[in-house]
Amino acid sequence: MDDKRLDRIEAKLDKLTDAVTAIARVEEKTHAMTKRVDAIETRVARTEDDLTNIAIIARKNSGVARFADKAFWLIVGGVLAVITFIFKE
Repeated sequence: MDDKRLDRIEAKLDKLTDAVTAIARVEEKTHAMTKRVDAIETRVARTEDDLTNIAIIARKNSGVARFADKAFWLIVGGVLAVITFIFKE
């Protein structure tokens, strides 16, 4: 009778050992996923900072770009006017 009882206790201990091992594996996976999520959050934060800086630079450069665009078309118009004037004579 004692042997049967010991066998049942050993079987239950084996099941508990398997369960604890499975829980440890799940915890390791969770820890690894948490590390990956933290790394991704860090990268996203850096990307957001970079995007903010780029937006600020773009706003500062928009005036220069508008001026350059107007100057370009003014020069093109002037060159076309001079060419038209030369061919007209």
